[in-house]
Amino acid sequence: MKIAVYVRVSTLEQAESGYSISEQTEKLTAYCRVKDWQVAKIYTDPGFSGSSLDRPAIQQLISDCKLGAFDAVLVYKLDRLSRSQKDTLYLIEDVFNAYNIHFMSLSENFDTSTPFGKAMIGLLSVFAQLEREQIKERMQMGKLGRVKAGKISAWSNVPFGYTKVKDSYDIDPLRAGIVKRIYADYLAGKSITKIMKELNREGHIGKGVNWSYRTV
Repeated sequence: MKIAVYVRVSTLEQAESGYSISEQTEKLTAYCRVKDWQVAKIYTDPGFSGSSLDRPAIQQLISDCKLGAFDAVLVYKLDRLSRSQKDTLYLIEDVFNAYNIHFMSLSENFDTSTPFGKAMIGLLSVFAQLEREQIKERMQMGKLGRVKAGKISAWSNVPFGYTKVKDSYDIDPLRAGIVKRIYADYLAGKSITKIMKELNREGHIGKGVNWSYRTV
């Protein structure tokens, strides 16, 4: 039997959970050797979230399914394929089953060639999506906690008028003065375009590039 091995890891998972690409690949290929299966191709999506199918390797795998390049797809764990119940069922029902391709998970020890395996897919995909929603909720709570504690929740694109100092913003007197001036000019009736032109005519102080309409 020809096997398509699919491995995926997000940056966070690779750092914290040990789901490295090499570890998944080693375990899956070793399992194929034990079963005397031929590895047709290894599809790898490093640093991609399982929340959507917008991943290069999974898209290539879908295309290759239609060409009959393999007989089955093997993953280390169901959530490596997807963390979305909708996407998981789409792949299994509309892609794999449609082209007579079995789907197997090493950790959960089931495959879709059996009735039990098909039933388990539906159940496990629900829990995979639940875990994703819980992770999302924890991240939102973490951001809210940082804001309540007076800490910043974004580390790039520091707002004009501030400088980043550890976990908070400090007011930059020079740039803050320019921000106050922009507000005062606008409230006094000046158009955004006129304000932008005046700031650039004066040398776009405090900025490395010219002011744009959107920036103002």
